[in-house]
Amino acid sequence: MKLEATPLALCVITTLSSLLVSLVAAPATAQTKTNAEGAMWSASPDVSQEEEAFETPENFKLKIAGEFGLLSVLYNKIQQGESGTYFDYVNDGGFELFNPFLRASGELQWRGRHNVILLYQPIDLRSRVRLEDDLTVDELTFPEGKMMDLRYGFDFFRTTYHYDLSPREDLEIGVGGGFQMRIAEIEYVPIDGSEGRVNRDLGPVPLLKFRARYDFSNKYWVGTEVDGFYANIRIANGDREADVTGAILDASLRGGAKLGKGLDGFVNLRYVGGGGVGTSPSDAEEQPGDGYTKNWAHFAAISLGFYFEPMYLTN
Repeated sequence: MKLEATPLALCVITTLSSLLVSLVAAPATAQTKTNAEGAMWSASPDVSQEEEAFETPENFKLKIAGEFGLLSVLYNKIQQGESGTYFDYVNDGGFELFNPFLRASGELQWRGRHNVILLYQPIDLRSRVRLEDDLTVDELTFPEGKMMDLRYGFDFFRTTYHYDLSPREDLEIGVGGGFQMRIAEIEYVPIDGSEGRVNRDLGPVPLLKFRARYDFSNKYWVGTEVDGFYANIRIANGDREADVTGAILDASLRGGAKLGKGLDGFVNLRYVGGGGVGTSPSDAEEQPGDGYTKNWAHFAAISLGFYFEPMYLTN
């Protein structure tokens, strides 16, 4: 099963490519990255200069970032069990409304070009609906007309590293990779207290990363960030026992302004999508049903965010 491409995802990828080309073609007269003592970063820095820069307090920077906004569910369908219903959360599950969007991260930068980011992203969608048709989940059928509490939870923690390829102070072109731990919680609970279905799953996912930022004045900047992966082999897709196809794409475009010393604000447009399809032997043994799952989801978010540098760290 391949990741289902949407016009929004294709638009994001095309825009990011155009942005990267324009940034690389920017005037060569731009500033270069410097350390606290005015030494110039170059593509192949002198070892003695790099060691000297390593001793400066400003060489380690800590940034805290947050985003607050609205999340829209563009597409979200799931099937649990080979004989299960391919359930549409948007059209039949009450997920057509906007939902709160929150994201928090911390970033450590050293030697001007190395960056490690720790991120937490909650996605917790809930609704109460009356079923318009029979719904079968892991061999249990909920009849038409039954009142149900539904939950689609997909929180994740992410750790990434990227290296800035650009020696210029006004331009960042970072590439790297990382690791994501997803926490999936899918619930179908009748409000009359009868038997329901609850599925919880914890799985690791590897990632590739790209980030770019261009400061086109002393105050304003634009940037983009993409984390993603596609795999249909064991372990790489987060499942050690089955060849389950899995994919994720988290891509954003943002524009911001420097609001003060150590404080930036920005507006962000984000696409988050992905899913998986396949049969897990462990799920078949430990939970009701045959272990088969097909789930694809596409989300869009608009948010306000900030970067805050609370302190500099020394070695």
